[in-house]
This record gives sequence, structure tokens and C-alpha cells, in this order.
Amino acid sequence: MKAFGKKLTMTAAALGTAAGLVTAVAPSAQAAGSYNIRIDVRETAFVSDYCLLTDTSGNSRAHCSGNKGAFSSFRLGVVHNPGDRAWIDVNIVGGADRKGIDLHGKRYLRVSGNLAAVQVCGWSSLDSYHSGQAGASLHGGGFCAGG
Repeated sequence: MKAFGKKLTMTAAALGTAAGLVTAVAPSAQAAGSYNIRIDVRETAFVSDYCLLTDTSGNSRAHCSGNKGAFSSFRLGVVHNPGDRAWIDVNIVGGADRKGIDLHGKRYLRVSGNLAAVQVCGWSSLDSYHSGQAGASLHGGGFCAGG
């Protein structure tokens, strides 16, 4: 009986060591971070649900705002790995959705327009917008003036 108990103890110790090795190996994959943005909706003639996605988040872990109208401000964040593409979908209530608007690394967005012409402008940060720096037109036409 003693030999059986000793074998069981050795087997449990071996399994514990193996589990430790598996755990030790797992963190070698790059840990996911988060991609966070702020969206200010300016003069718009529509209500939309804004969804932020990355290659890592996909549709299953997208972060959506719920319906937002003109003059609203909110933040969204999703899981993100270095090198991921980040984009937003603008799901317009009663209108044509705008899908896959690539953010090109921008973290501060301003949305304006109407059902026919939606404009999304992006800046690297709210500070770069406030510095007066022109933003990038991510969707729609027109100049993106800084504040």
C-alpha cells in the first residue's frame, strides 16, 4: 500500500511540474492591451450606434456606444494587440451604415454631417486637436480643422 501511495505522490508531483511548465510557456505570447478612443458627435442630422473593433476583438468583442445623436461625447475601448488594425462602424438608424472606417492609429474622432454625407475626422489625441493641428479625413470629404 505504501508503494502505491508513493507512486501517486510522484505522479501528482510530475503533473504539477508539467502544469507549471505549461503555465510558464503561455505568457510568452504577446499579451493583449486595449485600444481606446473618444468620439465627439458634432452637428449631425442622424442617430447612430458607433462600434469600435480591432483584428483581435472581431465582431464578437466589439464595443458599441448605443444610439447617440448630435452633440454627444463618449469613449469606447476594445482588446488590441500590437499591429492590429482598428476601425469603427457607424450604424445609422434609418440610413445607410458606414462600415470599416479605418482609424489609422487615431484616438480622437469628430463626426458630423447628414444621412447623405457623413464625415469622420481623426486626430492622434484630443490634445493634438486642441493644438489647432488639422485632422485626417477618415471618411467623407472635406477639411478637418483642429480646435
